[in-house]
Formats: sequence, C-alpha cells, structure tokens
Amino acid sequence: MTLDEFWDHIRATKRKDPDAHQERLVKRLAKLPAEEILDFGNWWWIVRCEAYNWNLWGAAYIINGGCSDDGFDYFRNWLVMKGRDAFQAAVTNPDTLADAVDPDEDFTELEGEPATDAWFLATGRKPTDKNYELLRAAERARHGAPRPLPDLGDGWDFDDEEEMKKRYPRLWALYNEDADDE
Repeated sequence: MTLDEFWDHIRATKRKDPDAHQERLVKRLAKLPAEEILDFGNWWWIVRCEAYNWNLWGAAYIINGGCSDDGFDYFRNWLVMKGRDAFQAAVTNPDTLADAVDPDEDFTELEGEPATDAWFLATGRKPTDKNYELLRAAERARHGAPRPLPDLGDGWDFDDEEEMKKRYPRLWALYNEDADDE
C-alpha cells in the first residue's frame, strides 16, 4: 500500500461523526488482505510520528483546554482522520487547525487504531494478549521494528498566555472568548 492509497482509504470513508468515520474505515480495511492492513497500520504510525511535535501539542492544548500524553495521542488520531490536506496543513502550521475545528464541538480526540481493529475483524481473532502478540509479530515481520517517536526536545509553557497567543493567533482567538477584549 502506498501513502496515496493510505490517504484514499481515509478519504473514501469520511463521515462527519469521527466514530462513524473510524467504523467505516475499519470495515473497509477488514476487506483487504492482512498484509495490506498491516501496511495501513505502518503508514498510520508513520504519519502520527510526523505529527508528534510541540507545535501540534500546543495547538491541541488550546483546542482541548489542556492535553495530556494520552490526549495528544488521541488528538493525532483525530488529525489523521481529518484527511491529508488538513493533516499536512496542520503539521506545517498548526494554527491552520482554526479552519478544521469547531469550538462548539468538543470532539477532537479519537481512540483506537483502525488497522488493529481491522486486523482482528479480518482474521476473526479476539483481541487477547496472545493475539496482540501475533499481530505485533506480523507487523515486525512485514515492516521491522516500529520507528520510535521523534525526540521532542525542549518545549515551552502551554499556560503562558502571551506565548500561546503569539504562536497560535487564530486558534487563540477562536477558543478564548475574551481574546477580542484584550
């Protein structure tokens, strides 16, 4: 599976509701050969690694009113499911997320890994510890050990309002009602 095909699967299953989108994606992937499901999972990991940086974490912090490690993991899932254009724009300039979010909807996190769910569905295996080991072994056999998450280096204080306003002017204005009053 190519990167273009990866993004095509996400686009083809697009739904407004993130859970419905993920459900459709899992069902679509489960129809593929197991090797292609593993390929999708590999691309999923690669693009999520690309989104693992302080700039996007800061944007997630504003959007979600805080953002833990797990929250940032789920936020990156949500971002990938927004599609290639929104994803690439956000990785380049996280403030562009102002075009992709609705402050009246608080759903910018998505749990789960579509390829994992699809693999279990396609193989008919139950998600037990033993079967997760089988899945991880199949992933390593096909793609080697997963690349580690990038080193984040030094960040900044997400509670520093002046710094956040400077880095994310559009998101700050969108998520802070009193931003125009200052």
